[in-house]
Amino acid sequence: MNKRDTIIAILSSAIPFAGNTITSFIISRIYGDFKEIIKYVILGLPITIGTTYYLLTNIFPKLEYYLLIIPVILPFPVSFILSRKNMAITYSEDVIEIKFKIPINMSARDPHELFEYVFNKALSKIKNPYYYNKLISVANCSGLKVSYISDDKLVIRRKCGDIDIRIIISSMKIADMVIDISY
Repeated sequence: MNKRDTIIAILSSAIPFAGNTITSFIISRIYGDFKEIIKYVILGLPITIGTTYYLLTNIFPKLEYYLLIIPVILPFPVSFILSRKNMAITYSEDVIEIKFKIPINMSARDPHELFEYVFNKALSKIKNPYYYNKLISVANCSGLKVSYISDDKLVIRRKCGDIDIRIIISSMKIADMVIDISY
């Protein structure tokens, strides 16, 4: 867990009722991975419940147990929905194209580390066993081809048989990953 993101999660979860939902929204914009988001949501959950309970016991004492359910349940669907919308699959006559938008939350500038980070995040989002098994073998293939388009744009490619992977990293915040699988 990142120290900066932990502080963001604690401060944003201090808001009664909506604090943990705000935390899940902010952290899902940073990470984009449901497993990473859950760590911060669980961290902020006691704080949101505490501030909400304190507010409810002083203002709405008869509704406190019903209204405490909101900050406990709402962050999970919000973070799940926000973390799933960054993958698209398109088909053509000879190529299956899988596109990802993956937020990068690391300071490494080594292309191999960036490729492994983005590739593993993308691999964790793939549920289809056919695509998953085809892509797991890419880690053992040839070296990376790295090209710098401009100061803030980096393109990393790896080709492995009928699979072509392109990762376009711009301004070290979002990686656009395109996987082409020929058939």
